[in-house]
Amino acid sequence: MAGTPKKLRKRDIAIFVIIIAAILAVVFGISWAVEHLSGKTAHEGNVTTPPVVTEPEQVTTEEPTTETEPPATEPEPTTTEATTTEATTTEAPETTTTEATTTEAPATTPEPTTAPPATTAQAVVTTAAPETVSEQLTMPDDEGAPAEAKSAEELEDEIPDDYSITGYNNNIKNIVLIGVDIPKLGKNTYYRTGGQSDTVMILSMNLKAKEYFLVSINRDLVVPVENFSKYGESYGFVDEQIALAYAYGDGSRESGKNVIKSLNYLFAETVPFLGYVAAPTTIIGTLADAVDGVPVLIVDDFSGVDDSLKIGEVANLKGEQAERYVRARKYMKNDPYNEFRMTRQFAFCEAFIDKAKTTMTAKQLISVYEDVMGMLMTDMGKSDVTKWIATLYDYDFKGFYRLDGEYADYLLHNAPCRYIGTKEVMELVTELYYKKAE
Repeated sequence: MAGTPKKLRKRDIAIFVIIIAAILAVVFGISWAVEHLSGKTAHEGNVTTPPVVTEPEQVTTEEPTTETEPPATEPEPTTTEATTTEATTTEAPETTTTEATTTEAPATTPEPTTAPPATTAQAVVTTAAPETVSEQLTMPDDEGAPAEAKSAEELEDEIPDDYSITGYNNNIKNIVLIGVDIPKLGKNTYYRTGGQSDTVMILSMNLKAKEYFLVSINRDLVVPVENFSKYGESYGFVDEQIALAYAYGDGSRESGKNVIKSLNYLFAETVPFLGYVAAPTTIIGTLADAVDGVPVLIVDDFSGVDDSLKIGEVANLKGEQAERYVRARKYMKNDPYNEFRMTRQFAFCEAFIDKAKTTMTAKQLISVYEDVMGMLMTDMGKSDVTKWIATLYDYDFKGFYRLDGEYADYLLHNAPCRYIGTKEVMELVTELYYKKAE
């Protein structure tokens, strides 16, 4: 006897409905996923994400400068990969300027026995400077292009009003000449190793009068000098012989700038400077050889130093003998200090100027400068220096002036020192650089 069908219970119906719903959900879910994933893949081939490239940050110094710095290296070309070029900076010595960068000086020259308040050197971030000595000693702004010197008429047209509001003669342009007691200049690893400036002269050119003169600063003259640690940390200003201003720098651009800082204190910032040119001792013989000898009358006793140089005779100085004549002091019988040596420096300069102008053209004289450029350190461009050489060639030499000072009754660093009062300095400055009272 066949059994009768069982009556479905509500519980069985519910289970059946759940199973059917689950199956349908799985089927529709798989279908939706396949459709959307395949569509996305088809579209992705047409989408390109452009690479993200950011320009290097423009790094500027805290002090405004006018020197032309070597062009920064162009960034590497970016690839199709999305990358971000991060700007990087490296610390380097401050860039040099065509106009001397100076610290702020007091209105009057400080008393010799009181050092100016200490100042803190500001950190300056620039693009990396050249590391080799040859690159440092060659000015980068001209990129090797031949210099085109301006004529005296063109320079005269550029001169502003004759006198500034303070009475300074705007026709007079000044360059600091520095002679360093080492055979070769260049950037040193540490500060305080660059040699002393045995010679500090100011070359002053009057563009309207078409004449120039030289002012020599005694190396033993005590002035405020900014002191640095061997790592370049400023200790502020201390009264020192001005010869040490170059020594406390880095033996490169910072040393020359440090000399100008001290000159600004000495002159109470009343004399503006275009820049500086520093040279080692070896350049003396090189310049003498370039003009086939510099004739000078021997007036000092060189016995024991160079017996061939005899008092009363004219010697045609070349090479090392020219250097001995200009530099000798320590073993000279009549010159234990620096006075007679300054006089010999004047005699050599004047004789060299006369010889150069009578045996060379302006173009040949510029060629001599180009030959010795690698020996020099300057914050001025090649075209600027050659322009002034061509200008001076046609100018009259007015003569020498000097600031000697009075010797003190004690030594600084076991060396003689001299002081000069503010009154004497200002009298000379007024006479040479400022409008005469009517």
